Amino acid sequence: MATQRAQVIREGLIAGLLGYIAVAAVFMVLNVAQGLSPVHTPHALGEALLAGRMDPIETWTAVIAFNGVHLLATLLLGLGAAFLAARAELDHGLAMGLVFSVLALGGFVPIFFGAVTVEFLHALQWPEVLMGSVAGAVGTLGYLAWAHRALVVDLFEEAEA
Repeated sequence: MATQRAQVIREGLIAGLLGYIAVAAVFMVLNVAQGLSPVHTPHALGEALLAGRMDPIETWTAVIAFNGVHLLATLLLGLGAAFLAARAELDHGLAMGLVFSVLALGGFVPIFFGAVTVEFLHALQWPEVLMGSVAGAVGTLGYLAWAHRALVVDLFEEAEA
């Protein structure tokens, strides 16, 4: 039991970290493509998180603050998704719950937060919010699909039957 719990925690942390990295990479590429600093988006969101503009010396405070919150959120999402994946191994009916949970929490929450950043802060554009959300979901679900390959194969075989 303890070994299985440790495996679920390890998978959850890896899945969350990969989701985090995918989102960060998307925004870094988008920022650079627009001629901005690679950390422009986390800086703008970090300023909003800290409720105000800061001196240039404190630029990294905003970046670190936002990244800390974002990392914590993706790790928690990854842990929840890994738990559902482990349960789906026992009950295949939960597999769709896993997918919908990751898409709902990993998609709805950033899109809701994106609405605030798009409409009120003008820190992001809607396509950027969508791309970041999709990248995070692909990173998280992609890893869990790889880690639970037997479950994926079983689900496809059940679908064919």
